[in-house]
Amino acid sequence: MVADVVFVGVTTGSSLVHRAMPAWQPLLASPCGLRGVDISLGADDGTYVRLLGDLLRDESVAGAVVTTHKARMFRAGRELFARLDPVALACEEVNAVRRTGGGLHGWARDPVSAGRVADRIWPDAEGQVICLGAGGTAVALARHLLTTRPRLRFACADQDPAAVGHLARLAARPVAGYVGTGHWDDLVSTAPPGSLIVNATGMGKDRPGSPITSRARFPPRSVIWELNYRGDLKFLSQARLQARGRQLQVHDGWQLFCHGWAAALTPILGLPDDDALGDQFAEAAQSLRPGAG
Repeated sequence: MVADVVFVGVTTGSSLVHRAMPAWQPLLASPCGLRGVDISLGADDGTYVRLLGDLLRDESVAGAVVTTHKARMFRAGRELFARLDPVALACEEVNAVRRTGGGLHGWARDPVSAGRVADRIWPDAEGQVICLGAGGTAVALARHLLTTRPRLRFACADQDPAAVGHLARLAARPVAGYVGTGHWDDLVSTAPPGSLIVNATGMGKDRPGSPITSRARFPPRSVIWELNYRGDLKFLSQARLQARGRQLQVHDGWQLFCHGWAAALTPILGLPDDDALGDQFAEAAQSLRPGAG
């Protein structure tokens, strides 16, 4: 029997995951369909409550992967979950929902997937983290890094003071928060050598451009992580232009995309929690990667 997984986002029909899922299918324990559900960014709480009610009643559904609406799903539907994992409670978000006979179970798996990729691309944790953007992925990254690396310094910047405050409140340790965009070039340029510099703003994918200008200079020997894997990726291009002269390691968001889906599907489908699955997803769908070939 094929069990559907609901994919909750804003414009799910255009997502690469619909083409990736057939390539991932042999790696899953059982056949799995994918059913997109679009929810606008301005939706009211009742929209999320109705969605969770539909999930609970629909016996053809195994669960749901939630992308854009993770924090809203938690806030609006918290009382409808029979169980929430400790990370979901700590981060106040849900991105994996499993339908069970005992009700809905929810997990926050973004700290797992973001952490797995961060630990691989920045194993030495030299310098500090400069995270441009303070949304859900930034919260997940801060939660992982600040609970696993006790001496790490973490700075985040966002145009929205509420987002900066939310990340600072949920982080395991104090973070430096910056509001506005005028100083972001300096924030990047003055970071210590060996830092991790992250574009978590969505610029370069959802909207064109970069959160920094061409005047910014990445710290020597730093790891530059563009969380997007498609779009104009201007931040990624800026880093690549400086990579050789400043000994930078530059990464896009492809591994995060694959590890994110692997980590979210794991509890929904009852798979072993194995970080190798994300690598297998990336290899299986490599031909779909934007720019491949």
